[in-house]
Amino acid sequence: MGKYKYDSEKYIRAKRRVENLKNFYAHIAVYVVMNVLLFSFKVNIIDFFVEHGVNDQGFLNWVEWNIVFIPIIWGVVLLLIGLFYFKMKPVFFRNWEERQIRKYMEK
Repeated sequence: MGKYKYDSEKYIRAKRRVENLKNFYAHIAVYVVMNVLLFSFKVNIIDFFVEHGVNDQGFLNWVEWNIVFIPIIWGVVLLLIGLFYFKMKPVFFRNWEERQIRKYMEK
């Protein structure tokens, strides 16, 4: 019975990890597709605002910088999530997880 319980818990952890990895890969796919579309239509987006009477160069510069910085910020967040999923966590997080597991196992 003990070995079966261990195997069951191991299976649940493995299943959760595979699910997280699957979601991470889907997130990468969405990131790539959205950024290809964003950069493909960058000129069209700026032209859309100009054609609709927006002549404020400050606003147009803001839109252009957002088209560049949003993918950068999103990419950094995606990188951090990837490091977390691939178990490359900083020592602080690993120690915290171990403390939390011990705390809940004692209850």
